[in-house]
This record gives sequence, structure tokens and C-alpha cells, in this order.
Amino acid sequence: MHAEIRSRLQLDSGGAVFGLARMKGQAPWIVWLTRLSERPAGPNGWHLCFVFDFERQPDVAMGVLREAFRLTRAEMRLVEQILLGKTPAEAAEALGVTIHTVRTYLKRLYHKVGARSQATLVRKLIQASSLPVLLAA
Repeated sequence: MHAEIRSRLQLDSGGAVFGLARMKGQAPWIVWLTRLSERPAGPNGWHLCFVFDFERQPDVAMGVLREAFRLTRAEMRLVEQILLGKTPAEAAEALGVTIHTVRTYLKRLYHKVGARSQATLVRKLIQASSLPVLLAA
């Protein structure tokens, strides 16, 4: 990884987005490299490098979600399952409840979060959980 990033720095570009291959069966790392100042590019310049690893579970500020949407303990348990990518049936099994209970909780979550689909629910939960990071930046 370091060698590839160094070689990209030598190209004297203002930035780049590129993928880095990993072991077979794993998603590539996505690297975003950008120049931070007007100093010369290359090894003596200032750059910022972000590496996105889609194999890792994102850190979600669960406390922020609980407070922002006033979620109950049971709803939070379901949110955890949804953010792990579980289907409603898989979540019901993991939580030890019926699929009907999960559907009831999902309806409550949709209402509280303002979503009409599970995809929108996940997107809004992830966006809301990143608010403290955005406000601190």
C-alpha cells in the first residue's frame, strides 16, 4: 500500500482516487489522496490520504441514534441487526423474537426516522450517527 501511495505522489497530481487490490475474495481498499497546500507535490508536499476499508464494520454512534430519534432499547437492538446487514427474518432469529415483532419495530423505526424503505432507513441511520464527526470538523 505504501509503495503505491508513494508512486502516486510522484505523479505531481493534485489528488487521486484509486483502488488497491487485496487478498482474493476481499473488496479492494479505496484510497483518496489529495494535496493539502500549494507546496510542491511529491514526497516534500503536504497530502492527506484516506483509506476506506469496506470489509470493516463502520463505527456507528449508537448513543447519538438513541437520543436523536428517541429509540427504545428494543428498537436499538433491531437497529444493530439492520446495520449488520441482516434481513428482518435473520434479525428476528438473532433477537429471539417473531418476524411480526420485527415488522412492528421496523414500522416504528420508519416513522421515527422518516424512512419508507429499509435502504433509506440504513442511510439515514448512518448519516445521523456521523453528525458529531461532521460538527467537530
